[in-house]
Amino acid sequence: MSELKELSWEIQETVQPVPFEVLERRGIRRRHRRQALTGAGVVVAVAIAVLAAVLPLRNVIGSEKPPAGPPASIQVDPTAEKLIGGKKSGAAGIVYATPTRWAAVWVSPGPKYTSLSAAVLVRDGVRATAPVRQNGYGVVRVGDEVLAMSSPTSMKGTDPTWAQSVLVRLTAQGRTEKRMRWAPPTTEFDAGDVLVASSTLRALNPETGVLREVKVPGIDTVYQVDRDNTGRVWLVGGKSSGVGNIYWTDDQGKTWNHSVISPGRISGKLAVSPDGKTLLAVPGWKPSAGPREPVPIRLSTDGGEHWTTVANRDNTYVSALVAFDNGTGLVLYQGKKRELLRPGAGTPLTPPTDLGDLQSLGEFVYGMQYNGDNVITSTDQGRTWKYFVPQ
Repeated sequence: MSELKELSWEIQETVQPVPFEVLERRGIRRRHRRQALTGAGVVVAVAIAVLAAVLPLRNVIGSEKPPAGPPASIQVDPTAEKLIGGKKSGAAGIVYATPTRWAAVWVSPGPKYTSLSAAVLVRDGVRATAPVRQNGYGVVRVGDEVLAMSSPTSMKGTDPTWAQSVLVRLTAQGRTEKRMRWAPPTTEFDAGDVLVASSTLRALNPETGVLREVKVPGIDTVYQVDRDNTGRVWLVGGKSSGVGNIYWTDDQGKTWNHSVISPGRISGKLAVSPDGKTLLAVPGWKPSAGPREPVPIRLSTDGGEHWTTVANRDNTYVSALVAFDNGTGLVLYQGKKRELLRPGAGTPLTPPTDLGDLQSLGEFVYGMQYNGDNVITSTDQGRTWKYFVPQ
């Protein structure tokens, strides 16, 4: 990655999508459900945005079919169902493992300015829920399965919220629930761990429930993490002073390489295709330059060896990006003229006016509805979209 190591990047500021007019689309929930969560649910919603499951994935598009016969019997949790179906509740995030296996988080205002959270897990038509917690849930991908995790509020072993931390999975054998357990920080992780970016890098063993912090030399903040199908782990991280880098490891954290990022840049966005060859990076803003600044959107089709600037946009409204194995990607731009840029593919598309973010599973693309409870999905790289409520 000769050029990547020498390339200076600007880092994107994470912003909330710009507000839009009232939408009249069938299936959209009433706005007051979101408004009720403005204060109570924001911490949970932000936590969902930085979670990433990083076990290698095969191409699952079109390969998953619901099993024959009646669905398994799953015990109903009345408290969780009441929260999920409540008038003041709102969907805060979703992750897919296959097009028929997903998990979604719901939040609701709790007592004394707190929030309550529950999760829905669906596996090929079988549905289960995770119990209500104040800690908040994240949903992550584990190979071709999903799980919901209510993490402690800190990684200190003495934190009393560990007692409320829980890990819920829905497998072919049914629903499982186990308490999450603390372990001392480490500098390496196991190949079977799920990696989560939550300010720091965390490694979760989905079999034992052990959660531990992973120290990465030279940085104290991790903004996002991903793993491609080769096993390489990518992350965007930096010092709290604002200096950021793109890091990658091929040996579970024993050694790390990193790109050179210009000093003073904060956070950053990087999209990695499943095969690890297509990369999208969007530089951001310098504090001295103000929040609005045109930045280049860069594309690499050889794993970061060479880069091409494919567009320039106001960094404030560059919302999310995904990369595909065919050397192309999508970038959601939410400026005055909303666009779904297609680096490497040609003319931009017009996204749904209420599309709030982008995630991908191979070529299957999805995102939460802005100011609503729907999930919006596409199976043709953003040309057409469908809506549903993840309950």
